[in-house]
Amino acid sequence: MDVTRRSLARVLAAAAVAPKISEAQQPPSTDADLQSARDRMRSNAELIAKVKLPMAVEPAVHFKA
Repeated sequence: MDVTRRSLARVLAAAAVAPKISEAQQPPSTDADLQSARDRMRSNAELIAKVKLPMAVEPAVHFKA
């Protein structure tokens, strides 16, 4: 069997695409994962809200070049 550059390129391209196809077939995350992520976001937001910053310290919303 002769291995040409074209056949080698096909094999490598197929190998690169194969993991992406299998990732797409995974089931969606469960409701428990979603709820735990929301709980973490809520607790992090509460921790950030406890820190008081003066208005002068906060960065500008629009940066002009």
